[in-house]
Amino acid sequence: MTTILKVDDEFKRVLGYLPDDDMLDDQLIQRMTSALDAAEIYVQGAVGENKADFYQSEKILPLYKLACYAIGANWFNHPSSAVSSTTAKAIIGQLRGSYDESEVSDDGTTTESRSTNGVN
Repeated sequence: MTTILKVDDEFKRVLGYLPDDDMLDDQLIQRMTSALDAAEIYVQGAVGENKADFYQSEKILPLYKLACYAIGANWFNHPSSAVSSTTAKAIIGQLRGSYDESEVSDDGTTTESRSTNGVN
């Protein structure tokens, strides 16, 4: 799996920090990074792991970021008791639908069925 998001000013604000907050030390930034990386791995595992470029597409990236930020913020703020939010689960459902659509070719076959039929 490929992580594509970074702890930036936007993610810091999601967590309630200003970009230049004095409380932001190396340890806190590392916790943020770990939470965001874990959230990306979770979302990609729930949606599909085969196409990293899918998550970077203009249409998908905003939903992907929203799901990862929601999960990452929850895990950052509640590390021992966090569960995925209803919002994140709904977004993951949308991403799954888009991911599945991206697997279907013009002739209606999926990537898997083409490779099993010997056509690539």
